[in-house]
Amino acid sequence: MSLNRDLENGVKLLWPTPVFSRKFDNTEAVNARLREIILEREQQDKGVAKSVVHGWHSTEDFFDWPFPEVGQIRDFVRTGMVELTKVTTGLQEGQFGGQATFLGWATVLRYGAYNSVHTHPGCAWSGVYYVDTGGSTMEGDDGMAHGVIEFLDPRTAVEMIPIPGEPFGQRIKFQPEAGRIYMFPAWLGHSVTPYHGEKDRIAVAFNIRFDDFKIFEAPKGDG
Repeated sequence: MSLNRDLENGVKLLWPTPVFSRKFDNTEAVNARLREIILEREQQDKGVAKSVVHGWHSTEDFFDWPFPEVGQIRDFVRTGMVELTKVTTGLQEGQFGGQATFLGWATVLRYGAYNSVHTHPGCAWSGVYYVDTGGSTMEGDDGMAHGVIEFLDPRTAVEMIPIPGEPFGQRIKFQPEAGRIYMFPAWLGHSVTPYHGEKDRIAVAFNIRFDDFKIFEAPKGDG
């Protein structure tokens, strides 16, 4: 399966950007325990300064924390990694493999906290798993989205000349939901808008790096 697509009337779609989105079932107990673990870790660890502004960002060893719930999130992340890699290679699981490194960190946002625009150099996939959204809604009274992850159009100069329908250069927003993962190419610029909820917004972000990727069967794409 090719990422590029042929539409009707001779029109082709080129260079699409895949984003994995999945809500995993029956995560209430896992999330409740993770919330306890992460808030306790926050009290023990001052964290690191990254893209989080006015929030807490743990060290990047989340997947080494010795709790079964952490292993469950790792399994979720692996699911997304496999699905995205199937799309980008045109292969099925079992036709590719190798060594992947998972780096993860917990984040806690409180009222007014946000993530500035950034990418994740040196990695293949990046993403976020939501433990607790804090109960905020998609839009506030001012009509602006609160605490949502948004992606920037990665193509340069797409706003130079207006195109009918203005399909290019727009920021695409995704709503947080407990138990849901969003995963995307690590080069895709993204941010989190200021969070205005009254409760803690807790998430696990991650990077995936392929150290020894192998294809066991050549792709059978459609060109």
